[in-house]
Amino acid sequence: MNPPARSEMPAVSLAGLIYVPGGFGGESHFERYDPATDQWQPLTEMPGGRHHLMAAVYGEQIYVFGGALAGTWTPTDTVWQYDPASDTWRELNPMPEQRLAGAAVSLGETIYVVGGAGGSEALLAFRPDTGQWQAPAGPQQPREHVSAVAYQGELWVLGGRWFGVGELATTEIYDPASGIWRTGPDLNVARAGSAAAVVNGQIVIAGGEVIINNHETLASFEMFDPGNGVWQLGPDQPVPMHGVGGAADGDRFILLGGSIEAGAIQNEGQVQIYEPF
Repeated sequence: MNPPARSEMPAVSLAGLIYVPGGFGGESHFERYDPATDQWQPLTEMPGGRHHLMAAVYGEQIYVFGGALAGTWTPTDTVWQYDPASDTWRELNPMPEQRLAGAAVSLGETIYVVGGAGGSEALLAFRPDTGQWQAPAGPQQPREHVSAVAYQGELWVLGGRWFGVGELATTEIYDPASGIWRTGPDLNVARAGSAAAVVNGQIVIAGGEVIINNHETLASFEMFDPGNGVWQLGPDQPVPMHGVGGAADGDRFILLGGSIEAGAIQNEGQVQIYEPF
């Protein structure tokens, strides 16, 4: 089976497999990629079609949040839980507000939904064990089409864009113990619609687009090394992509799908793999 020709969807890794829900080109599709065999498997479709949705893993379950209704730009507040063991979905308590084009990150006992458009700029905090939500203060700079990762016990929010501001190179870091945000090191390249993950103790971010102050799909790749505290440019990805899913696979970073045209949908179905030397 060929890779999904989709964009504006997340990707999450669980037990050596990468799961890809929704997105332009297959809003209700749900597929699993096995990096060991380079094979794709279609799974039970999501309960509804979504693009610009968010996803995270907690325990042995996959959680999908919000996104826009298929065929529209209407944001949603839906929360679905997927069980890989039974290949089944169930609906959970909705988010406190509608969101699309944010990011979801599992950290400790909480899944955070950060950034996005459609609601406020609050950070949405979900406890899968209780099904309850809280809404602490969000990043100082509102941002959508944003990337985020859990790193050294904190939530790192990377790039994105905002209305009237444009694409962002700034980063912000949230300490869940204190509830305080602080400024992180700037990226080398302002980018939105990128993919990010933690690989070999380093945060990596790749791809994205610039559509506010330019019109460009990005191939650039950056790595954050805690030893020097700055972002360093690495090798460009082979094919520039935005709206691309990304996940870690051991010591590799895997990019899945995405669009090759900035501000547009031109999905060819690609898998690009970064392997450190």
